[in-house]
Amino acid sequence: MISDLLLATIPVGFILIVSEILWRKKVVAGERARKFIHILAGVWMAFWPFYLPFEGIFILGCFALTVLVYSRMTKLFHAIYAVKRKTYGEIFYALAVIMCSYLGTEPWVFTVSLLLLALADGTAAVVGRFWGKTNQYYVFGKSCLRKSVAGTVTFIFLAYICVAIGWVIGGSSVFSENLVVALLLLPFGSALLENISPYGVDNLLTPLFATILLNSLI
Repeated sequence: MISDLLLATIPVGFILIVSEILWRKKVVAGERARKFIHILAGVWMAFWPFYLPFEGIFILGCFALTVLVYSRMTKLFHAIYAVKRKTYGEIFYALAVIMCSYLGTEPWVFTVSLLLLALADGTAAVVGRFWGKTNQYYVFGKSCLRKSVAGTVTFIFLAYICVAIGWVIGGSSVFSENLVVALLLLPFGSALLENISPYGVDNLLTPLFATILLNSLI
């Protein structure tokens, strides 16, 4: 069990340290520094249930939440906060790990849910940041959320990739019997939540939506 916990946490710690070094050397900054952690650490954590029990993931999530709250107060990891916009995304990220592990039924459900957060949401933010300047739109008016067509299309495309991964690693029977969920509700519902959630709360709502939805089909 201890070796499994080390296997789970050491790569995440390595990603945090590397990101901090790259930030200090000004190799990466801003959204790129933040999403470097968001994507790489999240993809690794998505596969935790295949060698850790959900109880262990829950404990690690609580530990991560504690570290992130401390880091927010002390700026322990600068790369996490290297953005000008107001966001609590890293807190909601840890809460997503906690809630999805608490509600966990099948490893593949957790994997799909976390991949939607790490891969689809993280990459969509990067694409929107660098290739979405000419195709922006506003949610609830200009005083609220600003999104981009490039970012949203990227999210939906990668959501299908997440569904395909879930299909392969254990969810084939569920998805084949519920094609509307696999092809429409999960990808587009997740994209909708990502669009309408301010201050990084989509980091919690998107994977939680996926977990609850997929659990209901098992």
